[in-house]
Amino acid sequence: MRVRVGLCGLGALAGLLAGCGGGGDGTDAGSTASTDGSTTSMSQAAAVRRIGTTTTTTTATATVTVSDRQAAAAKVATTDPSCTGLTAFYWEIGDKTGKLGSGQGGTGTTKPTATTLMPVASASKWVYASTVIEAQKGVLSADDVSFLSMRSGYTNFNDCSSATGTTVSSCLTAAGRLSGTNGDYVADTAGQFYYGGGHMQVHAVKRGWGGDTTSALTTALKSIKGMPTNSFNYTNVQLAGGVGTNATNYGLFLRRVLEGTLVQTASALGQHAVCTHPNGSDCAGVIFSPINQSRPGGPNDISNESWHYSLGHWVEDDPTLGDGAFSSPGKFGFYPWIDKSKTWYGVLARYDATNVYNSDPTKTPYNTSRLCGRKIRQAWMNL
Repeated sequence: MRVRVGLCGLGALAGLLAGCGGGGDGTDAGSTASTDGSTTSMSQAAAVRRIGTTTTTTTATATVTVSDRQAAAAKVATTDPSCTGLTAFYWEIGDKTGKLGSGQGGTGTTKPTATTLMPVASASKWVYASTVIEAQKGVLSADDVSFLSMRSGYTNFNDCSSATGTTVSSCLTAAGRLSGTNGDYVADTAGQFYYGGGHMQVHAVKRGWGGDTTSALTTALKSIKGMPTNSFNYTNVQLAGGVGTNATNYGLFLRRVLEGTLVQTASALGQHAVCTHPNGSDCAGVIFSPINQSRPGGPNDISNESWHYSLGHWVEDDPTLGDGAFSSPGKFGFYPWIDKSKTWYGVLARYDATNVYNSDPTKTPYNTSRLCGRKIRQAWMNL
């Protein structure tokens, strides 16, 4: 059985997100940063000259421009097999000042743009965790950490209804994954990593959001100091998977982290990280990781990468393939990230409902977007 992330359909989303477009806080003063070749970093080249019998070495500089990075990333997005086989997508990369590069890729004639609205599914987890961290000024209890790092024991969660009037609490009374309800506590899983929506759903009730509908959740999210207004709308009351937005607005959230408006979220990146690698001797206490498994307790049939999970986000620190980036990929293929140095942010935006339950688990959008997105990131950075 697979863990499902409940979201309303894309058609309903467009209406629900009518006020979430690219205007308002969706752009900022730095969002039109130049891509005309301005220098972003330096690499060194040695120049040797001889004076008499003495050899001295001086240092010249060769610049790596934004245009260089754009070209490298675009090449991967349009030619690398990990990207060309995806359904249509939009990507962008920038720093704390704004977007620096972008492009499109994948198959299909209609490709998303920076302002295409879509459900971001599990990318909602990073946003929810940020609301907790910022509201509490970075001071988290042991319970907070347990809930936000997917170890609370609330592992029977299945889905939330998108029906009008559904609240955070009423979602927890709906039928659960195996039996009972979404809100059932499973003692045998407490303290063990189990990726799912129940942890944050129950946590939201505990912080007083239980009576909230989607509109009330949207208002509550926007009330958090530093959170971009007009950037996110809840289209489903599931805290871990119910946000709808676009690449421009999610990118603004990531820039707010980088430039310090969401300073507590920035400080929390990678903190309280727990190992998540199941079916291996290198990590104990793991039941389900969608980076590795297509179903709880199953084999590592997606990958054998060893990542960690922090507060609402992954740490991509596999010792062989990882680069330490922080990310939160979503079920339908939305993949946001911040690099290890907290210099760059990126978004790969796509909505792929066709492959969500592909019989080959390695082809699910959650997995394929993070593989393509990682290659685009590395092409941009590693010049």
